[in-house]
Amino acid sequence: MMNTKIFVISTMLVGISAFSQEIKIKKGELLLDDKAVAKVEDKNRVYRFSDMNDKFQFSAAIISPKTSGTQPDRGWIECIGANGNVKEIEFSDNVTFTLSVGKLLVQNIMARDLITKDGIDEAKVNEFFLTADRSLSEKRNVSTASQKADAKNEDDLGLSIDFKDNIKNKNGEVIGSITRVIVDPSQSKFSGSPMVHKFLEYRVFDVNRVLIAKLPCTDSDINNEQVGLKIYTFDNKVIPMAAKNGLDYKKPLSADDIADRLVKKLYANGYPLGDMRPVFEGIEKEKRDAINQKKQEAENQAKANSKNLYNIPGYAIGKDGIKKNGEITIMFESIAVKLGMNDTKFYGDAANLHTSDKTEFLKAKDGVKFCAGERCFIGVQGAALFGGSVFLEILAENNESYVLNDVRKPEDFYLKLNNQPKAAYLGEKGDFGTRKPEKMKKIFDEYVNCPAMNFSNYDTTTKDGLIKILDDYQTSCKK
Repeated sequence: MMNTKIFVISTMLVGISAFSQEIKIKKGELLLDDKAVAKVEDKNRVYRFSDMNDKFQFSAAIISPKTSGTQPDRGWIECIGANGNVKEIEFSDNVTFTLSVGKLLVQNIMARDLITKDGIDEAKVNEFFLTADRSLSEKRNVSTASQKADAKNEDDLGLSIDFKDNIKNKNGEVIGSITRVIVDPSQSKFSGSPMVHKFLEYRVFDVNRVLIAKLPCTDSDINNEQVGLKIYTFDNKVIPMAAKNGLDYKKPLSADDIADRLVKKLYANGYPLGDMRPVFEGIEKEKRDAINQKKQEAENQAKANSKNLYNIPGYAIGKDGIKKNGEITIMFESIAVKLGMNDTKFYGDAANLHTSDKTEFLKAKDGVKFCAGERCFIGVQGAALFGGSVFLEILAENNESYVLNDVRKPEDFYLKLNNQPKAAYLGEKGDFGTRKPEKMKKIFDEYVNCPAMNFSNYDTTTKDGLIKILDDYQTSCKK
């Protein structure tokens, strides 16, 4: 019992102590800082507390942790008052580590102010035991009843293990096999003391000897119950279960209660054994589908957050002036790059017009103008690398002259005059840094080519500044 006592107490006591007094139980008395405050009698690990005048107040005992079915609990303290009422209280997290059951009980009772540095508070004790509370044992009982019901349903499946360790269904057909091996504690998923227990692992296989599930445990039923038995399946499911083997962990698997419950629990949870290759293939397909769905969702999200336009109702007008209606798609940035991949393709120089019967390729170099919803674009030279053509968004238009914006770089604005073959960037960014004012003036004068317009009167870096240039050009320079 000593290893059980150590396990129970050590697993329950975590935290910072709220108790400044030194607790001693000596010669039937409870001493706090060497002051006797109560009488204590220990019989069969049940502690009876009386005041210093020998008037009985209550008893207390530890109920050990247990895993019933799928519900592990930490155990509790069962207190019984002088009036017979039972109160079950959870262990306080705010206690010191101790291997003494008596000290553990005292600390938890003091946490509820039933015992103080001045002794037992009889008024609080009477108030505490006015009612009964057995909710913790009731919860355990419900879980145990559920476990028993599950076990009956599993037994009705008719599975068995023969003397050759084969697993058979209710028709006597072999559907798998099971083994039990001793493992190194460091390789086990089970928690327990390697100084005390042997660590075991049950392994279940289908008819093709493919491993389906493992159950790690020890040779101690007490340890197994306190920690809880868990089945770990090949598809990363964890299925709790409960079973006992007594003291003989070497018994044949055909008579092993843990092995018996394991295969039945596994079968009842959707693992039919037999030839499970179709199951594996289905799981792999689900994984692939999940990966593909995740990729598709990421791609859809990237598209939604991109500068690109997809299937937007609109129209296109070519150099021949013919208008064609349809849906517009244009890529201004790479979705692959947004998803973390490499892509060196140039974007913004082409669009697609989807009509009812075909898809037409629109090229910026052809000077095509198109509108997608409320936004309009025109293909121009001068804004792309090495003088290539690109579609720029029309921000303002006056007599076939435009103020344009580069969707790929929204901070860049362009002026496109109808008598110039290319669009011009009149802002501050240069090929190798920031343009000097005199350089900006030179580009302005050469492109606008209108003595009536003075560079110093305009802000060539903003949309509004370029719109003013466009308007003044039409009134002052247009011939």
